[in-house]
Amino acid sequence: MRFALVLGLAALSTVMAGCSRTPPDARQAPVVTATVETPPVASDGDAADDPAIWVSPRDPAQSLIVGTDKGRGLELYTLAGKRLQALKAGDMNNVDLRAGFAMNRGDIVLVAASDRTHQALAFFRLDTQQRRLQLINRITVDFDEPYGLCMSRNAAGEFFVFMGDKNGHLDQWQLSAAGGKVQARHVRSLRFDSQTEGCTVDAASGTLYVGEEGKGIWRLSAAADADGSDRTLIDHTGTDGHLVADVEGVDLYRGADAGGYLVVSSQGDNRYTVYTRAVPNRYLGSFRIGDRRGGPDGVSDTDGLAVAAGLRTDAYPAGLLVVQDGHNTDPEATQDFKYVSWADVAAALKLSR
Repeated sequence: MRFALVLGLAALSTVMAGCSRTPPDARQAPVVTATVETPPVASDGDAADDPAIWVSPRDPAQSLIVGTDKGRGLELYTLAGKRLQALKAGDMNNVDLRAGFAMNRGDIVLVAASDRTHQALAFFRLDTQQRRLQLINRITVDFDEPYGLCMSRNAAGEFFVFMGDKNGHLDQWQLSAAGGKVQARHVRSLRFDSQTEGCTVDAASGTLYVGEEGKGIWRLSAAADADGSDRTLIDHTGTDGHLVADVEGVDLYRGADAGGYLVVSSQGDNRYTVYTRAVPNRYLGSFRIGDRRGGPDGVSDTDGLAVAAGLRTDAYPAGLLVVQDGHNTDPEATQDFKYVSWADVAAALKLSR
């Protein structure tokens, strides 16, 4: 979430200088660069928001990126950053996807998005052969404004979607198919003190991670019958935390044997924080995305992000990180998405790949 008011921020920064909440290592955070950027989205202002990555099991080079345009719908891109489709479907805030969803006597790649136009969960099929998105159906929800969203597929093969609003509600639905449509059965409601957005699920451990924008990152059970009382704040925006509000995109770099990393967008200071995937999710460091000589401009004010450890190509030998860029410059344009090689992140933070 961004503040619409810009005037007076410089003065406010001066007033707050003596009590800044910026983590002590912020200025020293190493810088990586993006290798690819997508075309700018069609909508002006705060429009692009959240990406999701489909990894082709047969040819990773044919993997696809889905992104949201909050003023228009969904965008579909290649690994080279080429736009394949701009689907007008309503104001989509966040998006996620999972393969292997049983529908119409076959398995599909199911895409879910938080639809603010229709106050709904919107479901799409990603046709990986035709490389197109197709709307399946929408399910209206009792939210003032659908907002953050993530999906999961548990060890039993059950599919779920989590979606929140701007009032601290986060609800969970179990998904199934009937009559050529997606069905969603509400299974639980969670309540946070303030607005949440980014979330992701570690299916291997049954863990849900939720970003409360002004507070930090929570860890709790993803099980439908859990009451949420097990939640633990793993990092926060306070003076001794490593995050600066707003806490935005959240995803997992899922390494082999339950190894890997939790990656979070610390929007308030234009950084990305990295933690161990293994509990207790130890903080490992932060990085920034800067200008690339002769290539994409740097990234700031990031909302959503997605990371895929399993996407291995010559260009991305250790996986891919996709981030939304809140200020697309050089040349000045509407917002877009930028691709970063995880190998560069791993090298900058001295992480195991």
